[in-house]
Amino acid sequence: MKDPDDKNGNNNSIIRYALPGQKCRSGRDITPNRQTMRNVINVVREALLTNFRELDTWFEKEPDLLHFKPDAGQWNIREVLEHISLTNYFLLLIVNKSTRRALERKNTSNSIIIPGDYHETFSKIDVIGSRSFGWIRPEHLEPSGLQDMRDIRVLLKQQFAQSMYNLSLLKNGEGFLVQTNMSVNHLGKLDIYQYIYFLTKHIERHIRQMERLANEYAGVEAEKAESDAASMLLI
Repeated sequence: MKDPDDKNGNNNSIIRYALPGQKCRSGRDITPNRQTMRNVINVVREALLTNFRELDTWFEKEPDLLHFKPDAGQWNIREVLEHISLTNYFLLLIVNKSTRRALERKNTSNSIIIPGDYHETFSKIDVIGSRSFGWIRPEHLEPSGLQDMRDIRVLLKQQFAQSMYNLSLLKNGEGFLVQTNMSVNHLGKLDIYQYIYFLTKHIERHIRQMERLANEYAGVEAEKAESDAASMLLI
């Protein structure tokens, strides 16, 4: 069946959208709810672009900052970047698998019912990016501190490309057809768009962490400069 919006005549299945209690009629009749899904995709795309772009800037920082640790038990920035790449790897394993399943299901699914609390789930995911949210990390996501920064940077670029590619495959709402349980913050079942959004919020959380480390480093360096200046006066 051809999508009436497909001007190229591609043989794509029509996926119709409806809010709870609303019957799916013709594709034209439910354009507003279809637009809701397109808005969601745009939000996720912008979150990917913004956070991965900002991540990449940290690789240009001076080596002393990248290796700075306020305390022995804390991560430095290079370890934070490695942790992000590790977490992305495991999240994308699920996203990639779910994307394949969604593309298989779209041929047998001709309607999507959008839950009434759909946007509330995004608000719950937003909390992940906050410092106030307590997070217990599993051991396999602990950075080694030994991975080459150039390798981490390349890996993050590849993960960004993979995330954007998955999103492009799910441009007609197919990402809602597969849901996966997420135990963090008791989020429950997330569709693929929400899962990718979760990935971006995890990145955002650690960007804020790196900013705090940079501020601490600047403070230490300022104190050191004042101390050196005072020492010169005593000579």
